[in-house]
Amino acid sequence: MNNEKAEPIPPFPVDDDRSIGFHIAVGTLDAAASLVPGASYGVQQLVRQFIGEPLERRREGWFTSLGIGVRELQDRLDGFDPATLGQNEEFIDTVAETTRVAMATHRAEKLEALRNAVLNTAIGLTVEEAQRGTFIALLERFSTLHLRLMQVLSNPLEMPEILAIGGSKAMMPVTDALVAAFRERADRAVVGTVLTDLQSAHLLRDLNTAAISPDPLTSRCLTPLGESFVRFISSPLV
Repeated sequence: MNNEKAEPIPPFPVDDDRSIGFHIAVGTLDAAASLVPGASYGVQQLVRQFIGEPLERRREGWFTSLGIGVRELQDRLDGFDPATLGQNEEFIDTVAETTRVAMATHRAEKLEALRNAVLNTAIGLTVEEAQRGTFIALLERFSTLHLRLMQVLSNPLEMPEILAIGGSKAMMPVTDALVAAFRERADRAVVGTVLTDLQSAHLLRDLNTAAISPDPLTSRCLTPLGESFVRFISSPLV
């Protein structure tokens, strides 16, 4: 364990090239407002206050969460040096790709998965470029229920949702087990649709033969690609 006092991580700039898209958008809206009869300075202020500022706060919150995560890696992992990240092109690619998705969601579970993808890349968990792009596209498209079902199916016999329905003691078809475990969040039709999505993405094994049972081998529900995806979105700090 590295007990040396960590150097402070410099704050992410608030007003730099990364926010140029916001400034362009505001400029465009300002120009458009000038063409609308009756439009005034008040319209421009509304754009800045109720559209621009919330987006800036979301961006700052996202970068702050990444900075905190990198600091935790530095404090807890021997040999991890955040100074090397600026030269790590895969890390920079991952930050850029996940930032685009993070700016479009307020869902805490999705933001956590995106953050974990960045932190895993920071510590050297590498995936092929095409696979990384696929995983981030799935994070953008999937709901929080998709992500939670993937996490549950990665290790069902230790997940609270499955333990609560006695799934660690008796064999259950995967769909039936998940419908019972998530009945407060979704009905059978929704769970079935989510599972179909996951299978179409080649993340799940054949649901017709998969079952959750006390035997860990029988309960393996993910494909190798699915297992890789779960590793990519799981915290490296636990």
